[in-house]
Amino acid sequence: MRMWVSLLRTSAFLGWALLVGVGCSEDRPHLVLFTADTLRADHTSLSGYARETTPNLDALAQDAVVFSQAVTLVPKTGPSFATHFTGRLPETHGVTSNRYALPAELPLLAEHLAEAGYVSAAFVSNPILAPRKGFSRGFDRYEEFGKREGLEPQWRAFSRWAEAHDWSQPTFVWFHSIDPHGPYTPPPSVRDRFVGDPLFTAEARTVPLEYELEEGVPPSRVVGALPRYQRIGDEDRVAWYVSQYDAEIYAMDAVLGRLVTFLRDRSLYDRTALVFTSDHGESLGEHDYYFEHGWFVYDATLRVPLVLKPPAADGVRPGVRTEQVSNVDTVPTLLALAGLRAPPGLPGQDLLAAAGDERPVLASNPSTYPERFVALRTPQFKYVRELEGGAESAYALVDDPDEESDISARAPAVMTRLRAQWEGLRAAQPIQAGRSLPLAPTDEERRRLEELGYLEP
Repeated sequence: MRMWVSLLRTSAFLGWALLVGVGCSEDRPHLVLFTADTLRADHTSLSGYARETTPNLDALAQDAVVFSQAVTLVPKTGPSFATHFTGRLPETHGVTSNRYALPAELPLLAEHLAEAGYVSAAFVSNPILAPRKGFSRGFDRYEEFGKREGLEPQWRAFSRWAEAHDWSQPTFVWFHSIDPHGPYTPPPSVRDRFVGDPLFTAEARTVPLEYELEEGVPPSRVVGALPRYQRIGDEDRVAWYVSQYDAEIYAMDAVLGRLVTFLRDRSLYDRTALVFTSDHGESLGEHDYYFEHGWFVYDATLRVPLVLKPPAADGVRPGVRTEQVSNVDTVPTLLALAGLRAPPGLPGQDLLAAAGDERPVLASNPSTYPERFVALRTPQFKYVRELEGGAESAYALVDDPDEESDISARAPAVMTRLRAQWEGLRAAQPIQAGRSLPLAPTDEERRRLEELGYLEP
């Protein structure tokens, strides 16, 4: 069976290589994908947040195209990155929860780039992205790190590799920071950076620390209380946890700044396309859901930052684009930056060549949740449906970005239109193209997953 899968993938690659002209001698830009885990868009200072959490991202944006309406299709790491790297919808690639491995028969972004002569390296820090899940396919080097050690070992590993690397070769780098994923434990040097500031003092809420979970209920399905893995001592102030989340964003942003400095110091910056984004956001108390993600499909966990700095030679003008985009656009965009065409049939688009038309997207929570929520989102509206019970709601996102007021009863025409759009897109979804399989964690993976709240100890 493995032999046939290998032959099928090889045949697909050869056909695609002939189509795009792989093997051309033309110079290709370097590609850097820097991703932050669990980073919601509105907690970056780039988005206008009151705290200066992302000064280096803000500076990068001066040379970049900023997409202010970027979303993920499933607010969990595995499904999100499966979409980032296959260019396919979750229902098509089949990785609809963190339990699943990438289908072996679906080619990934790094494999496409390898066929075009790219050397690639990845430095990642989330056990969901373990090599045996398939995420290392196509990379010449793939190193994993844990949250407990902090970002410094990960940065040192990248630095050692990058100093020794031959940058005359077209190169693809993926750097994935686990921060600001919980538990929120920023470096001591920045731990108190936002403690006591106006946002801190204005927030008086506390969150319960003690509660009982029904047997078998995962820690990510806690409403109205603090997930156990997030607990730091007896701290129950919402303001304190948010300050630590923001401090982790600041620490992650500092590493982004070091990477940009590395590129500038070696005259690589202008020859590099650098994309910054996240896999999903984080709920910080919205809808009584504290310091978690995955269960619902509200914008706190769906909206992500997306900053795309093209090579200087491309002549793309920096600015802000407001059309809705998603992680399904990553493959066609990065391949286009490399001078390559995406394989036929992918639903995404090259973001720098797109016309800016509105494209509604379908989002959902992971398939392992017994309460299946699905949503249709546009920049203006969100339609939410619970599949089993059929309960529906709708929100006007421009006037109600926190999705606190259901408009379904007072705007029936809008509700009817959104429901029809959802039904049409759902009916048009392609059938599954790959066969994903659940993988039980190893003992070491289980330990690391417990630390991050994915599993109960």
